[in-house]
Amino acid sequence: MKGRGRPVAALVALAALVAFACVAGCDRRPQLVPASADSSGAGVDSFGVFARLAADRWESGLNDEASRYTARVLREALVARPNAPWVERVRGVLDSLAMAADVAGGDRATVANLFARSDPDGGSWPFVFWRDQGSVRFEALEGGGLHLEDVATHAFAADATPGDSAQVAVLWGRRVGGGRQPTLMTWAYERGRWNLLQTLGPDSLGGTGGGEFAAADSGRALTVRTYRPTPYFDECATCPHVFHERGYAWGPTGFTRIDDRTVPSPYGTFAAFIVALVAGDRERASQFVVDRSLIDFARRYEWQAVAKGRWRIAPATDEGGAEIVLLRGRSEAYRVRFEPRDGDWVIAGFESTSRAIE
Repeated sequence: MKGRGRPVAALVALAALVAFACVAGCDRRPQLVPASADSSGAGVDSFGVFARLAADRWESGLNDEASRYTARVLREALVARPNAPWVERVRGVLDSLAMAADVAGGDRATVANLFARSDPDGGSWPFVFWRDQGSVRFEALEGGGLHLEDVATHAFAADATPGDSAQVAVLWGRRVGGGRQPTLMTWAYERGRWNLLQTLGPDSLGGTGGGEFAAADSGRALTVRTYRPTPYFDECATCPHVFHERGYAWGPTGFTRIDDRTVPSPYGTFAAFIVALVAGDRERASQFVVDRSLIDFARRYEWQAVAKGRWRIAPATDEGGAEIVLLRGRSEAYRVRFEPRDGDWVIAGFESTSRAIE
């Protein structure tokens, strides 16, 4: 969402629509509720009041106040149409008011990560919205300044009311260089509030990449696919990487890792082979070739010598193909052939080649 401005006509129109959607007999007097008041205490006409206050605060750069008023606007919109899909409803209201946020979740819990339209890469203010015995409530969450990626819920009641064992998990992303580093935060519901239960950062989730929650409760509730810099290789943001895929189960104490595997690829096999050669681990190196004799050929080219330069994949090379060209240092280039074996790739042969391909 880009641009800025104060859409007064949109505020008035939406306020009228919200009022029309409510049942007859509502208290039509404006009810301006202080930001510190309980989230369930605002009335119908508060929508228009809060919308104008929020627009003024965003325009003035008072983003903390603006985010709180915007959250109240969204709460009023959900109260007016509680059976509408929450994520679509929240996005629609924000778009109509020209306010900015990333939105994710579902009808059990929706998270809106609000930010200033004039500064989308600046700070952010996340809020979670949920049902409580038929009413709609909201609460500010930790995670400000991060990008909202995905939201999941666990152990909610059939009527979408969270019980004492209910949890909400949010997958965030932090922009780093040319990619994002994931962070997972999980909140547990207790006595009407959400308390932070667990935080898993890039060190736990594996570095740069992303993830997604399972569509339904299952043994594997979260999958992340991430990478770290590969030893002895130069890698740009758009270059191939050695990816690791981690699976997590979701239980009473939060998320627990249940598996961790390297995603098969020719590039990953070659990188692992070089690491084994540098370490002098002939047994491990043999796992990445069709024949052990290839280890001796690689040593004749001095692939085990770090001083000869760092490796990188040649431009325009199909990283997923059965043949890739890799460059080393300032003068060397090698054409490496691969073949599939047991769900992975092994090196079938290689030869020196010209660097004219650069």
